[in-house]
Amino acid sequence: MKYSTMRIFDQGEPVMYEKKIPLTIDCGLHLTKEVLNGKWKPALLNAISMDIKRPSEISRLLPEATRRVLNVQLKELEEHGMVEKKIYPQLPPKVEYSLTEIGWSLMPLIDAMNRWGDANRTFLETVIAQDPKNGKISKSPCPAYRRMRAI
Repeated sequence: MKYSTMRIFDQGEPVMYEKKIPLTIDCGLHLTKEVLNGKWKPALLNAISMDIKRPSEISRLLPEATRRVLNVQLKELEEHGMVEKKIYPQLPPKVEYSLTEIGWSLMPLIDAMNRWGDANRTFLETVIAQDPKNGKISKSPCPAYRRMRAI
């Protein structure tokens, strides 16, 4: 059983929350989804692949994401073996992330998702803008990604 990091309290003692639905791992799609399941994980992998390694740099690149959410998703990527975290013994502490070999193997998939979104931009922007639950729409740092990739 997979346990979430969310803590609940039972008679004053913290207890780990257990997912009700068992994790399905007999299909490649389910395994990939488990690794990439998180709003910011593909963007985090993309940023780290472009040599953006420090948490503060990542935070500036993804200003809509809270620091806590980024830290949780970076930790999950680390637990899944996609990224490595290096802590330098200095004051103030310095942390850098890098992709592992298996993390680099995900980059063609991330790049393909990006190309697909760009190729279908007009249609997708129209459909997404019409959905009332989306509310306000903003621009992301994707153009900065493209400029960095071109260098």
